[in-house]
Amino acid sequence: MAPSTDTPPDDLIITLRPVAGGASTIEIERLQDGSYRATHSAGMGSLELCRTADLERLLRQLNEALITGTTSGYVAAVRNLHDTELARSA
Repeated sequence: MAPSTDTPPDDLIITLRPVAGGASTIEIERLQDGSYRATHSAGMGSLELCRTADLERLLRQLNEALITGTTSGYVAAVRNLHDTELARSA
């Protein structure tokens, strides 16, 4: 079962807006259990991309994607991290 995106964050760490003036953002928040959640928001909707305990790895993935890619590229990079985290926990 997918984690709920309704979990209230303990602390919003950063909001990334890869396109100047764009409506699309990625937010990274620290949750009450100490894990981190990356959420992509565009327009009226938002999508949880991943949860991880490894903040440094998450930030490195996002940084690499933002430098080299497009909006869809950074979403794909974080989703890839999410899939890796799921595989490790299985």
